[in-house]
Amino acid sequence: MSGLDHNARIVDLWNRRATLTVPEWSELYRLSVPLLMRTRLPDDYRDDARRTALVTDFFQDKILLNAETSQAGPLVNAHALHGYLQHYEMDLRRKRPPEESLDVLRERDGYDVAAAPLPPAHTALLSEAGIDPGHVMHSADRFVATLQPAELGYLRHASCNEGKAEPISRIAERLTIGASYHLMAKRLGITRSKGETYRGYEKTKIGAWLLSTGAQLHPDWREELATLLLVLCRQVRMHVMEAE
Repeated sequence: MSGLDHNARIVDLWNRRATLTVPEWSELYRLSVPLLMRTRLPDDYRDDARRTALVTDFFQDKILLNAETSQAGPLVNAHALHGYLQHYEMDLRRKRPPEESLDVLRERDGYDVAAAPLPPAHTALLSEAGIDPGHVMHSADRFVATLQPAELGYLRHASCNEGKAEPISRIAERLTIGASYHLMAKRLGITRSKGETYRGYEKTKIGAWLLSTGAQLHPDWREELATLLLVLCRQVRMHVMEAE
């Protein structure tokens, strides 16, 4: 998909964000992050880890969690998101107490699960659904630690890829998974047969983990499920970075 196609797809998904499915939210995230990483920001965000943390918080706080209540109108050009991110960063800077700034950045740079809480709006969404945000972060960390290297690779390069998701077959070939690669992906929960959506998803590893957090596999829970998957992807990236 070319850059122009990416931008058109972002605009399409943005303008339908109140009714997006979980896979479409994942696609919007994958397409938006590389664009937002190129936004002109203060020198504080030259560090890739710090910039990634800001972009992820912005997506969760202002795009995902405000999908139905945001006053932002239809998007004409995907590059307008640069301005949205810049305003978000300025708002954070105004609200952040000066004496806390370095501590917050150290926590983010260190990727400490316990010391890096979720954005307030994100926390509120899960709490209102009866889900403990702190438990979710530690639960996701424990779940990711149980995955096989091939399963972790699937998540990192497919579902949790910040750019274009790689085909399962290509990931399997690079990781030398073998002929059972499709079955492994299906059991993990990153591939679904046409029309399955939520039906039977509780039998997959990811589906079982989602249920363990207190979530329900139902269309009415699409925002909560998308939020939980973003938390899971954050833990996947942390584990991959630690392994490297």
